[in-house]
This record gives sequence, C-alpha cells and structure tokens, in this order.
Amino acid sequence: MSGLLNVFNFLINVVFTLYIYALIIRMILGLSNADMYNPISQFIMTITNPLLLPLRKMIPSYGRVDTASVILILFLKFIELFLQSLLIGKQVLLEPLIIPTIIGVINQVINLFIFSIIILVIISWIAPFVQSQNNPLISILRSLTDPLLRPARKHIPPIGMFDLSPLVVLIALYCVYIFLNS
Repeated sequence: MSGLLNVFNFLINVVFTLYIYALIIRMILGLSNADMYNPISQFIMTITNPLLLPLRKMIPSYGRVDTASVILILFLKFIELFLQSLLIGKQVLLEPLIIPTIIGVINQVINLFIFSIIILVIISWIAPFVQSQNNPLISILRSLTDPLLRPARKHIPPIGMFDLSPLVVLIALYCVYIFLNS
C-alpha cells in the first residue's frame, strides 16, 4: 500500500507543481510586458485560462499585479500540501499549512528564475547563434529573467566578453532560497 501512496503523492506533486509554474510564468510574463503572441505564451495562456479567467471576474488586479493569479497560485499550493498531508496520514490543520504554502510558492518562483537563468547561460555557451534568431523559448526566457538580470547588469559591467551578472543573480537567489528553507 505504501507504494501506491507514493505514486499518488508523486502525481499530486507533478500536476500541481506544473500548473503552478504555468501560472507563475504567466504572471511574470504579464509583469514584464512579454510578447503574448509568442507560441509558448499562447500555450501558457491556454492552459491557465480555464481556472484564471473566472477568478479574474471576481478579483480585480492591483496595479500591474494580477491578484487573481497570486490567489490562485497560493490556493493551489495550499490544496497540494493539504492533499499530501492527507495521503501520509497526518492530522490536517489548516492554519499550520499557511506558512509552508507561502514558502513553497516563493521557492517555486526562485527555482523558476534559477532554471531560466541557467538555461539561458548554457544556450549562450553552446549555441550563440540561436540567441540572435527569433526563437520563442529564448524570447520567453529573456522576458522571465530580464527583471532580475537588468539591474545586475547596470552595476556589474562585463569583464571582457564574460557577463557575470547571471552568476551574481544566481548566488543571490540561492542565498534567499537557503534563508527561507533554514
């Protein structure tokens, strides 16, 4: 029976994590004024619209922040943790799940930025010609990471042909991640 519970736990984790990542990406793309006609943006919008659009009718945006997305992200993370707690047989109290929900979402945002920056760096090393073309993935990754990399690039000039700002941003993100999880 333990194996079946592990499978259910894994499936819950995968489904919720992927959907929450899609919502986070959509929110960041909206904040960074990304190209929403990009095929990847269109895919993200298509899969997030069924839950997000009805919620937007009830919850207005606050400035540029899509509050409906934030609430949906937190709600889905809360439901994920609640279901996982039920699966392992813990007595589920709702209040103690609030802090892990918030930290879990922040961890997912940090992980998204870390992976996006690492992918961009690797692509710049192995396929610099891809960056000059209109690649939809590169465009989305740049839209996701530019809000973090742009301020770092202002303060850290390139050394020769090496841009060290991604390294500095990655170190800062890992520091925040370590602080939150300790």
